[in-house]
Amino acid sequence: MSGAEALAAVGLASNILQFIDFTTQLCVRIQEYSSAASGLPKALAQQAAHLSHLLGLFRELQEQSGEQQHQDGILEPCRVQAQELADIFESLRTDSSQSRWKHAKAAFKSMKRTEKIDKLQSTLDRLVRTLSLQLQIEAKRGADRTGTDVSKILSLQSGQLGLLQQIKNATSVEDDEGRSEVGPKSRWIVPLSRNSKFVGREDILEDLEELLSQKRDGSIIAVLYGLGGVGKTQVALEYIYRIRSSSVSVFWVHGSSLSRFMESYKRIAIECNVPGHNDPNNDTMQLVRDWLETNCATRWLMIVDNVDDRTVFFEQDPDLTTGRALVEYIPQAANGTVIYTTRSRDIGVDLLSGSEPIKVSPLSIDEGIFMLGDRLTGNVPRETQITLLEELAYLPLAISQAAAFMVKRRKTVTEYIRLLQDESTKSRVLDHRTLHHGREDRSSESVTSTWWITFQHLEQENPRSVELLMMMSLIDRQQIPLGIFQDPNEVLFDFEDAVGLLEAFSLVSTYSYAEVCDQKAMDMLYNHRYGLMELSPNFCDMHRLVQRSTRDWLGRAGDFGLSTAIETLRMCADVFPSGFFETWPLCRILYPHANAILRYQYDKSYKTMKDDDSTASYRSSLLHKLSTYSRQSGNLEESEQRASQAMDLRRTVPTAPGTESREFLESMESYALTISMLGRREEACMMQQRVFEGFLKLLGPNHRRTLEARNQLGHSLRALGEYAAAEAQHREELSAKRVLLDQDPSDPDLIDDLVIAINNVANVMRDQGEYEEAYELLQEALVRSSDGAFGEDHPLNWLTKESLAIVSGVMEKRDQAHELFAEVLAWRIKVYGEQHHSTLITRGQYMSLLSQEGDYAAAEEEGKLLLKYEVLTLGSESHATLHNHGNTLQQRKKYREAELVYKRLLQLQKESPGTWTRSSARLSNARRETSEESTRDLIRITLEAQGKMEEAEAYAATTLPSPVDNDPPDARKLHEKSLDLFREGNFAGAEAVARQELELRTKSSGLDNDRTQSCLFQIARAIHEQDPFNDSQSLARQVLAYRKRVRGWRSNGTHDILAFLAATVRDQEKLEEAEKLYRQLVLWVDNSFGKLDVKTYEARWGLANVLSRQHRYAESEELYRQNLQAQLDNPTESLPEHTAQAYFNLGCVLRYQRKNEEGEVCFRQAYDRRVKLFGEDDGRSIKVLMCLAEIVEEQGKSEEAGELYASLCRVIELPQSDGEEHNGTEDSEHTSDDDNGP
Repeated sequence: MSGAEALAAVGLASNILQFIDFTTQLCVRIQEYSSAASGLPKALAQQAAHLSHLLGLFRELQEQSGEQQHQDGILEPCRVQAQELADIFESLRTDSSQSRWKHAKAAFKSMKRTEKIDKLQSTLDRLVRTLSLQLQIEAKRGADRTGTDVSKILSLQSGQLGLLQQIKNATSVEDDEGRSEVGPKSRWIVPLSRNSKFVGREDILEDLEELLSQKRDGSIIAVLYGLGGVGKTQVALEYIYRIRSSSVSVFWVHGSSLSRFMESYKRIAIECNVPGHNDPNNDTMQLVRDWLETNCATRWLMIVDNVDDRTVFFEQDPDLTTGRALVEYIPQAANGTVIYTTRSRDIGVDLLSGSEPIKVSPLSIDEGIFMLGDRLTGNVPRETQITLLEELAYLPLAISQAAAFMVKRRKTVTEYIRLLQDESTKSRVLDHRTLHHGREDRSSESVTSTWWITFQHLEQENPRSVELLMMMSLIDRQQIPLGIFQDPNEVLFDFEDAVGLLEAFSLVSTYSYAEVCDQKAMDMLYNHRYGLMELSPNFCDMHRLVQRSTRDWLGRAGDFGLSTAIETLRMCADVFPSGFFETWPLCRILYPHANAILRYQYDKSYKTMKDDDSTASYRSSLLHKLSTYSRQSGNLEESEQRASQAMDLRRTVPTAPGTESREFLESMESYALTISMLGRREEACMMQQRVFEGFLKLLGPNHRRTLEARNQLGHSLRALGEYAAAEAQHREELSAKRVLLDQDPSDPDLIDDLVIAINNVANVMRDQGEYEEAYELLQEALVRSSDGAFGEDHPLNWLTKESLAIVSGVMEKRDQAHELFAEVLAWRIKVYGEQHHSTLITRGQYMSLLSQEGDYAAAEEEGKLLLKYEVLTLGSESHATLHNHGNTLQQRKKYREAELVYKRLLQLQKESPGTWTRSSARLSNARRETSEESTRDLIRITLEAQGKMEEAEAYAATTLPSPVDNDPPDARKLHEKSLDLFREGNFAGAEAVARQELELRTKSSGLDNDRTQSCLFQIARAIHEQDPFNDSQSLARQVLAYRKRVRGWRSNGTHDILAFLAATVRDQEKLEEAEKLYRQLVLWVDNSFGKLDVKTYEARWGLANVLSRQHRYAESEELYRQNLQAQLDNPTESLPEHTAQAYFNLGCVLRYQRKNEEGEVCFRQAYDRRVKLFGEDDGRSIKVLMCLAEIVEEQGKSEEAGELYASLCRVIELPQSDGEEHNGTEDSEHTSDDDNGP
């Protein structure tokens, strides 16, 4: 016979067999039709009855669901599929009285519709399962109206699942042990009953069904893998019960050990009566394998559970005389299917010859809530249940254990969560053993013991994996950079192989660094791990409960556990960077891990771990770095705590006699820096002095570390207002750093050191009002910073820009100031965020600049943002928030509202004078800015702006520090008497009384005292009034130096003294010095109060007057125009006399330049306003009229000039109330532009 003929014969035989099989089934179906009372065969009748009942339930549920539209999406498809299936059954129904031919026809028709029935039924099965889960969850949420229907659906579900297979085959009944004889040829050898509490996992079951339904030439294999306790066995168990039928034999095999595997095969051999199994000389496992491959009459499915130990399953066991591994006894046949469960993905991949196994993940939220189910007592809110599930990581074993524990111990969910979150009880709760369904070989088990088995497998396979797991458990469980664990001499392949084993057992999950950070951070990590040839680029997360169980295991590991904990601490201390800005990308990654290892306490051995010298060194080093990072990033409270802990640990480090260790000094310096930022500046300054002296002894005066200590001491002195002392320290620092850089000009670190020193000197000069020098220094710093080690994005560069922006604004370089502030603010928001204290400071300074320029709309917008973020950061009643809010209101000319805010601030300052240090210190560069004195001064200003002069005077009187116990009462009386005499014009008497007061105060408090200095100023004023050319200047200069040092240039009193000194110098015709003093005054008051304040107006007038006296009329004209424009732009806020005076001053300086036409306009405006204000016979009005007549005459308008002179004569002949003796704001002092023409 040819090959073609042979193939034809085989095909013919196959067709004949199929025909015989179909004919047999048709005959059976005809017989069933003939005997069926319902008109359908028994199997179809049973299915039709189910469908009829199900359709009724669907209709009831749809009617009752009301507004629960979320159910309709699945309910309607269920109803449609069921109705279509019921319609088919109805079309197949016959009458039992009909002829046999009719029955045969109906039977033939039903056979042809079987495929469609199967497809519809399969779809309906899946829909009903989904609907059931949804309804169960809904029931848990309190859907009482559907409660009855839910229970019916649930009871029907168990019959509905797998109904298609039960219709195709005769159904048998299980015995009490879960076994059944499902047919003459099939076997059911499963030692576990179905889990009635199984929930969800539909996606995994569908994946399993899809995989196992594929047609292949050989046996079909599937592998379920996942974390211990995640429910792999339960999924496999549920699957076999769903597909159970008379045509498939099912065998359950335990793969956890050799003895359990052999026991399972022996049972198969006995119950299936495998030939030869009674002969002790035969290999029973080989017999079972051969029988399944060649002699088993049905399709079969084998579950091999818990294949977790590679050694047990894949390697030869010495106890086996056959010399084979267990994997070799797994049958491979076309009619067979094998499902493995394992904790290791690697094992799964090997079993599948390189394919990907099916992962069993923890439950979803809804699945977890349903699994808790009725086990919970009382009505537990969904949020509380979710909190519990998160603590249990949605792990079925942990959920089951928790539910059993709560029932047995009568604990509520809240109480159980509290036990889980308490470190002292969490381990014992997780180690509580409970009976679990489906864990036949270890039915009494806890979450902890489950994973310890995994750890033991790891220890046997790769000890390095166990070491890594232990170290990971001691730090934060998320975003762990694997590179920090690499040993310098470790090959990357070996390291990643150890990590891969952890991932294979689902203990960790790895991912690329790109999901966490950028390449810059990885480069920093590589630089810190400088010994590595190649760095692992991956990160990993650890399962929450795995971390807890690993820590428990570590705590019981004795010396090995202790040494692991110390090594982890050493590693964290070594890899964590300095904490300064340039290291922030790496700090952000390592910060949670460093905190975690510091919190870890190694059970009973913790004391030994803490007190050991090397351990204390590691711990203090890490604490010091964390303190720096916290301070740099604005977390001052934590920085203080960390620095204090580091200082305590380093205090005992042995040193040479008379010296302190460098480590201790550095920790003390870090602590001082932090408490200074928190406002405890006096304490910080004393500590910085000690630190500086310590480094001076240890390293000498010119060592870089000593210079850094000098730098910090200067900052502390500056913060206290000790500007002269701070300047001296910073200039010494700058000089020494210039020398160091000259020795090595290319060192970028030395360049950065120099930039810091330049900034320090510039800022302290700015504090003293020396803006030109400060500006020049900051320009130099900005140029040099681009050559430094860290480039433009370093905070040092932006601090320089911010300082330059402030100085530029004060010096009227507005465009530059705007540009710089915009850049700095944008950078701070990007790097720190809106609520960081440095961002708030910058926004506040920018708002002040806008206000000074008169751009109140823009300033108001910035003020709103500033207030919003201050409230979020510090609270609505912090000193800083109230202080800045009041400033914003004042700048917006809302004086009444500002007054109330300032008064509330003053009240809080009296009630809790120290509370500002925790809040407003972050937003104030010196304490004086939020002191009671400053607040009283602000209240005075707002009251004066509202015309409340008497109340303002009361606040002005209390601006000086309140009396102290050693303030002599007689001195206070003398002070009041001197003031009264001065107001009466008795200047000699006022001087004499003030000198008596000075003698008393000097004896009582010394010269370096606010009240003593105030007395000196009073003497200087009295001397000047008696003789302007007398030497009152020396006293004024002494008082000015004191006020700048103690109160700063922003203080109102400092401005008054400088204005007095400038006027006395001007009156002595020392015009160049007077110009310098007035320019400084203009900068100060403009920066402090804005363009419209009286002090700004008068300071600008004084400078213009001095310039005019030097015949610098163009410069003088510009200043007078600024004064006039400021008055005209804000008529509601300006004083009418100031507007009139501004016109008059401008007219005079225009006349000096022969700009008579415009000058005439100004004089007419001034005259009209003064007549309206004071009358035509007032001396101020007469002066303007005289100037007007002269300028008209100079233009050749003789007739008009004559009329003006006539008016002038008429007015002069009238009685004068004040005349030339009137002591007006302008005429008593501002005479230059009236009398000193060209």
